[in-house]
Amino acid sequence: MNRIRINGIVQGVGFRPFVYKTAKKYNLRGYVLNSNDGVEIEVEGKESDLVIFIETIKKNHPPIARINHISIEKFPDIGYPDFLIRNSNESCGSTFISPDLRICLDCIDELHNPENIRYKYPFINCTNCGPRYSIILTTPYDRPLTSMKSFAMCNVCRREYEDPNDRRFHAQPVACPDCGPQLSFLDSLYNEIDGDPITNCYNELKKGKVIGIKGIGGFHIACDATNEASVSELRRRKKRPAKPFAIMCNINHLRNIVKCTDPISALLQSPLAPVVILPKVSPSPIAESVAPQNANLGVFLPYAPHQIMIFSEFDALEPLYLVMTSGNLNDEPIATDEKELIGLCDFYLTHNRTILNRCDDSVVVPSSKCNVILRRSRGYVPSPIHLPFVSDSILGTGAELKIAFCLADDELYYMSPYIGNNNSKDTEDFYKEMLDKYQEWFKIKPKLAGCDLHPDYLTTHIAERMRIPLVRIQHHHAHIAAVMAENKLDETVIGVSFDGSGYGNDGAIWGGEIFTTDYLGFERQYHLCYMPLSGGDAAVKRPVRIAYAYLEFAGISNSFLKGMSEFEKKIVSQQVKNNFNLFQTSSMGRLFDCVGAMLGLYPEITFEAQSAIALEQMCDIKILSEVTAYRYRILKNEIDIKPLLEDIRNDIVKGKSHALIALRFHKTIIEFTVNAIREVKSKTNIDKVVLSGGVMQNMILFESLIIELCKNNFQVYFSTELPNNDGAIALGQVIIAGRMKGKVKNVFGNSGANSKENK
Repeated sequence: MNRIRINGIVQGVGFRPFVYKTAKKYNLRGYVLNSNDGVEIEVEGKESDLVIFIETIKKNHPPIARINHISIEKFPDIGYPDFLIRNSNESCGSTFISPDLRICLDCIDELHNPENIRYKYPFINCTNCGPRYSIILTTPYDRPLTSMKSFAMCNVCRREYEDPNDRRFHAQPVACPDCGPQLSFLDSLYNEIDGDPITNCYNELKKGKVIGIKGIGGFHIACDATNEASVSELRRRKKRPAKPFAIMCNINHLRNIVKCTDPISALLQSPLAPVVILPKVSPSPIAESVAPQNANLGVFLPYAPHQIMIFSEFDALEPLYLVMTSGNLNDEPIATDEKELIGLCDFYLTHNRTILNRCDDSVVVPSSKCNVILRRSRGYVPSPIHLPFVSDSILGTGAELKIAFCLADDELYYMSPYIGNNNSKDTEDFYKEMLDKYQEWFKIKPKLAGCDLHPDYLTTHIAERMRIPLVRIQHHHAHIAAVMAENKLDETVIGVSFDGSGYGNDGAIWGGEIFTTDYLGFERQYHLCYMPLSGGDAAVKRPVRIAYAYLEFAGISNSFLKGMSEFEKKIVSQQVKNNFNLFQTSSMGRLFDCVGAMLGLYPEITFEAQSAIALEQMCDIKILSEVTAYRYRILKNEIDIKPLLEDIRNDIVKGKSHALIALRFHKTIIEFTVNAIREVKSKTNIDKVVLSGGVMQNMILFESLIIELCKNNFQVYFSTELPNNDGAIALGQVIIAGRMKGKVKNVFGNSGANSKENK
């Protein structure tokens, strides 16, 4: 007899029926059950059949299942008479939890089949699709431990649920119109409106109304994306003047609004179903205010049954394009109840299945090298990242923006969903809620924490209050370490970290950094020369102040700048002259802000990286090789950008096109980065380069740096499973904190080389 224990994403994905059918096929006897460890099997029969059985489980398991670890023990046969699926058993371990998954093709067919009992039922699902993460209370993943516990199954659903040969065998959210959740349509005062909720929703959308639509992991706020007045009104209510909105539409209308390749179409239709950033087409039916002054659109397809119904019911009349933006305000966590959206919506399409774990949409941007994740959430979490670094119950608390934590134990690293982009009370509450749940679900009680070096971050304060040993980690060191870990590197590398800001060891604001680094520490080889940031964080909202201060400090005429009053110019000039209320920064993100303001793009910005996005989109990458770089100087340990700023100023005065200036600016960054890295290699003989930081979301820089570095015989590493931005920084914090405290060991047996600078 073999006792088999399997850990991974093996619950709620049809794994037990698969095991049952496989055992029956080979005339084996025993049982399979869910436990907190994953799946437990006892099986006996002919040895040759047992071998085939185990190989089949390893190689042919359900496509959305994931086996992380399998153990096999041999015992004397017990004499089981048959093979059964037993009830779940609690144990002291933990198992993975499946992400929420897009509706599968089988369920879509049934949704549209008038003869099926679930015809037009907005909560259809099976073991291959539907909600998982968002409805689970605790493990093991059984119906009484989910938000479906209040819906008693009817006889039809129970027969399917109990039949191992049925696609819905132990599909915990299984339901039908007679026994499951129901949609309702409410007015702005939460009174229910008579009539079909889907029809009511469509009619009000076409009238230009703003609708809150409850989804799987939270609310979307929707409006007709072709109605300029409706989109503008949504912007006013959401206090989001310019940041692009995402568009949902059917696959057959997608190429009317964006350029889409077949591989990207497959990604959009995959169980992950992320928002994907793609180039706009012209002309387009989409209102300009959906993504103003932006060459791209974020698009995604209906992934929940009621979303499918909204589009399929009425799409035949005319193509339907909806703004479907996160149901929140000012980067708060996504709402799970309509009362959290008071004042934002005219109506609500809602339902009575509780969302226990909110989860925003994931966002991806394609590049020629990989699909770059901008936000890792629905479809991805809480699946762990498996790395060859054995850790001992460590928490990485994350940074200040793109907040996400990482909880790690053994070789499994559990990243939280995207939590928020500010330090509000709601964000803090959501963070603590998810941290408590992750500790319970995955049976990890952290013994050590890694946090950012910045003393005033919300995530730093959370770490300080945990009363466990704490390692404070420089921001860019963590950025690079996250990419190193993902690529299973454990040696000294050249790390490039370009972003907006990170607290430096010298108290300055870093962000244009080239290190030699391992997990134990780093040596700062090159950085952008320090420039004055007038008023610190306040200047980030007013890039024209950054430009004025930079030019003033560099002795370059700044009289051409627009968007500043004479009084404001006088104040900034005095600050630079007297070094009053100034912060020194080497930030690449602030350099983009400066150049954008010099071109008069955004004297004041309304969302993060607004100037950087505009500069990138001005560029025609096909002619990048035809332009010349601006001047710069590589000094002992600095990259002097003052000649660059002077050349840009001269081109502006000469009336050169913004597109040419933006292209030459990008060419300059690529050139000085590659040349600085070559200098580091000449001194250290290191040829492995890691690219990290939010600026690496700029596809011109990202792709060009990879190409140029490979031409120069460097091995280049970057992230494919995690964001380049601060959404991945917690993973780096875990690895660094554990290595510094001796709590993380590499299975390769290499503890990493020492370096010169660490905290």
